[in-house]
Amino acid sequence: MATLDELEQRLYPSDGSDPTPDESCHVYHHSILQLSNNANSTAQLIRAIDVGKQAVGILFKDCHESRTMHWARLAAFAASMVAKRSKYFCEPLSVHVIRDINCLLSHWEPSISTQNVTLDQSACLKNWMLSVFCDARTCPDPRVRVLMLRFLAFYWHHAELDTKAALRTVSGLILNYEALDEETLLPTDRRGEEKGEPGLLYPLMFLLEGLGRHGYLDHMCQAAITQVRRLIPGPETRCLATLVKRTCRSAERIKAMYMMFDIKAPYILESFTGVVKFFGVLVTSQSTVHAYESPGLLKLASDSLVDMISSILEIGPILQLESTTGYADLIGMVNKTLESLALRGDSPKSVWIKVQQDHSHVFPRFTRQTQTMGLSLLFLSPSAGAREASWAEEMEEVPTKYLDSLTQDIMTEPVRLLTSGMTVDHSTIITLLLTSITPFDPFTRLPLCHGSFKSLPRLKRQIREWKNRKHCNREMEEE
Repeated sequence: MATLDELEQRLYPSDGSDPTPDESCHVYHHSILQLSNNANSTAQLIRAIDVGKQAVGILFKDCHESRTMHWARLAAFAASMVAKRSKYFCEPLSVHVIRDINCLLSHWEPSISTQNVTLDQSACLKNWMLSVFCDARTCPDPRVRVLMLRFLAFYWHHAELDTKAALRTVSGLILNYEALDEETLLPTDRRGEEKGEPGLLYPLMFLLEGLGRHGYLDHMCQAAITQVRRLIPGPETRCLATLVKRTCRSAERIKAMYMMFDIKAPYILESFTGVVKFFGVLVTSQSTVHAYESPGLLKLASDSLVDMISSILEIGPILQLESTTGYADLIGMVNKTLESLALRGDSPKSVWIKVQQDHSHVFPRFTRQTQTMGLSLLFLSPSAGAREASWAEEMEEVPTKYLDSLTQDIMTEPVRLLTSGMTVDHSTIITLLLTSITPFDPFTRLPLCHGSFKSLPRLKRQIREWKNRKHCNREMEEE
């Protein structure tokens, strides 16, 4: 078996010439043999992975699909060898090995076919993969841990995860959600024609769809609903809140990148499309929709939707000039998401109802912006301004004690802040707890924690009775 030094010499001849395809292929296959050598140190393991990656890069430099597939084959084999090594050797595994294996998959996403890749489906590989993702002791660096999302998606692309493995995946997601920032989710900048790394958005979406389809997200969502009901947001609630907030922040980042740098329109459109699809998977999927209809999470979802649409429309005229069809397809994707939300409009706690209540004042602006480009956003009626005026007149008749002291909205679940004596809605408390690192009473700036507020069932009953009377009076007037 050739040594690593010999492989590097064949890959980079001393005379400065380029290696032939046969030489590159030889190096690639021998780097795989080197990976199976248990006598190698961690440094040699990293070196073998790097040599194999470079050989593939040279061999398929003009074919992105082939390069991606062979890097994926190398990643699958390397992961299998590392998993067996971890099982039989007590030597702690360097995070560099984990990062390098994931870097081999950095250009892979679920839309890319890797049917010629053979993935070891042993319990050994599965346990190693999940240990890295779910255990901070195995991999202390959260930014390296979160990269395993791509390998998990890659694994599930080839084999089904059993119940235990799927639930461990959900636990890992709850552990690592804070590391899923916009830089990690979005594709790398593409200022030239070369494809950049796709980011983790699509692998994460692929995983969430699969986990939700098989019911593995139910426990997390039910836990979040219970935590919201008890006014004690836990990691499950914070995970769902962070994921939906990332959608609007990602859209804002895409808009800023397009305005500041010379980035191609196809990249921007692809990134926006991914963010819109991701929002849809989160908020409209059967597995998570009820969680996002909980107080606090409902407001975050409606605010994120409006901010996301606003970012897309602000640079719309410029994007449309560069890619008319591409931008029209993007607006079509937004309309598809709005339609899915509107279908649940009969639910009093749906995201769509919350959007209408909190953001109908922006509907006329959105309508004008899309009409200027010869497009339209469905369900955003131009008469929204009239509805807003009618709503304002109705609000003037509301007794002050029924209004949230902070948002001035009619409360449904009134709560008194013991730190200030002010009354706010249940959803306002949840929003404060979810959006602040150190939550505080907005009126006194005193720390806000569980036990620093009290539910008001009597006031809640009065508000409900008042709403019922208003509804009856309105029906009588219409008759």
